[in-house]
Amino acid sequence: MNNLSGRKWWLANQGRYPNSRNIDDLEPDFKKNVVEFIAVLKNGGAKISVASTRRNAIRAYLMHYSWRIANENFDPENVPSMKGVNIVWDHGDEKSSRIAAREMVDLFGIAFRPSLTSNHIKGSAIDMDIKWTGTLFLGPLRCGISEIDEPRNGATNRELHKVGEQFGVGKLLKDPPHWSFNGR
Repeated sequence: MNNLSGRKWWLANQGRYPNSRNIDDLEPDFKKNVVEFIAVLKNGGAKISVASTRRNAIRAYLMHYSWRIANENFDPENVPSMKGVNIVWDHGDEKSSRIAAREMVDLFGIAFRPSLTSNHIKGSAIDMDIKWTGTLFLGPLRCGISEIDEPRNGATNRELHKVGEQFGVGKLLKDPPHWSFNGR
């Protein structure tokens, strides 16, 4: 079958369900907050690299179930079908199904279990790396922070997380690049 999950299916089909990396694709209110937050960071000397903004719901489904089959012993026979997706998760034996799911997880570059209700699907989340050298000068902000030093990255710097909250861009601590309107 040419619709079996795995590397071949991913290479042939994943482009039909793209993620966006464009800030303009975010939900309008969250986009405004992100643009303001990033402007302050860039003016202060930060380098921003956006990996993902809005996620296609079908891509989220593919990511979610490939992860569950590969990492959580989810039975591929129990994956619900989704309209618009021609994929067969059950290869007839557990080992082949799990290998195929692992191939997809690796090709998607998934590090954490993807949600079927992610803020990314609604355009209310952004995955971005934030880094700087020296001291990040932000000017006086309502949160009382004007300079940030170490650690020099958006994943672990708690002061930067407080700055993000001021702009309505909350940090999800367990997912290094993930920021959203509610921190989830």
